[in-house]
Amino acid sequence: MDYTPQSREFDKIEVVLMLIGELSKRTGLSKDTLRFYEKLGLITAQVRQAGTRTYMEFSPEALERIVMIKQGKSLGFTLNEMKYLIDTWGSVSMPTSEKLKIIDSKLEEIATKIQQLKEIQQYLTTKRNTVTQNQIEQLNQEYQKSSEEKLH
Repeated sequence: MDYTPQSREFDKIEVVLMLIGELSKRTGLSKDTLRFYEKLGLITAQVRQAGTRTYMEFSPEALERIVMIKQGKSLGFTLNEMKYLIDTWGSVSMPTSEKLKIIDSKLEEIATKIQQLKEIQQYLTTKRNTVTQNQIEQLNQEYQKSSEEKLH
């Protein structure tokens, strides 16, 4: 089928726009977060006036972008990094060397975070062992004291 503007089928294509409330429900993000993403240029909305009210309508593409943003955030990318990647990653203008540089940089950040988390884990394990040992010693002292009082 031909879906060019000149074809008869073109008019049958329906783009379902969502108001911010619907997009919020579908993504699990708050309306404020969605407005913030729109302000940063991560997603776009069409503005529609209805009397004195202004409505922001989002296309299915906004939903797809939000899924990508959520995935990127879960991988440790910042919103600014996500904006840059969304804007340039798929374009021919970003050379492969630049893509590899971004990936390598993120891998270095992850390695650093892993090392920091290991250090925190070791600290907390040592702290827990110390607290546990102190508790055991305190209980032993109380038991000895109680035993001595029963003998007298």
